[in-house]
Amino acid sequence: MSALARCGTVAILLAGGEGQRSGGRKQFRRAGGHSILRHAAEGLLAVREVAGLVVVVPPDAVEDARRELESLTRPIEVVAGGRTRNESSRKGLAALPARCRWVLIHDAARPFASPSLIRRVLTAARADGAAICAVQVSDSTVELGPDGSLRRYLQRDRLAAVQTPQAFSRERIEAAFARTRRTDFTDDASAMLHAGKSVAVVAGEDTNIKITTPEELSRALRDLRQTGPKRG
Repeated sequence: MSALARCGTVAILLAGGEGQRSGGRKQFRRAGGHSILRHAAEGLLAVREVAGLVVVVPPDAVEDARRELESLTRPIEVVAGGRTRNESSRKGLAALPARCRWVLIHDAARPFASPSLIRRVLTAARADGAAICAVQVSDSTVELGPDGSLRRYLQRDRLAAVQTPQAFSRERIEAAFARTRRTDFTDDASAMLHAGKSVAVVAGEDTNIKITTPEELSRALRDLRQTGPKRG
């Protein structure tokens, strides 16, 4: 029996990408003695409501990830991911125990999500069935045409940048994925919207950065060495 079997709330930590824009597999870069993957996992497990983790990594990295995470104190299952983020989410959902009712889905490339943010998203999902965190856009934002030319300005006060974690009723997110064969969703809440379901929004955090570029990776590694992710 899986160690996750008794877990009612589980976080899926997505770490299956190749990280091409940052120079390759950033989730396994190390700072302060641990990988970014480990830092992100510890951040999720700092929230007592998260009873266990399903960690999704490239197929050839499953054993290495298990060794990296084996000393963590709550149940963890490591599984192989798919070709896209959406496929990896589906594989993570397939690994959830039967008892699980609530699921958080988080990107390992965001190791700085605070426990208070994680709790806010989970609380909102438990009230509404699904929730995301997002930060308001402060810059002027435009839509470009196919040739890269300026097409129009967008209404800034109605725009926000979506972050993870995102939280869902396990039943609702599985039903949303089951209703479509699409695998090009860039996050999981978009599958809920595609299925016609509402999604609550809570305030994100400016510090909850997603590591994408080499410059962001360098800054994140420096910050993790100095202070680590937020805890408590």
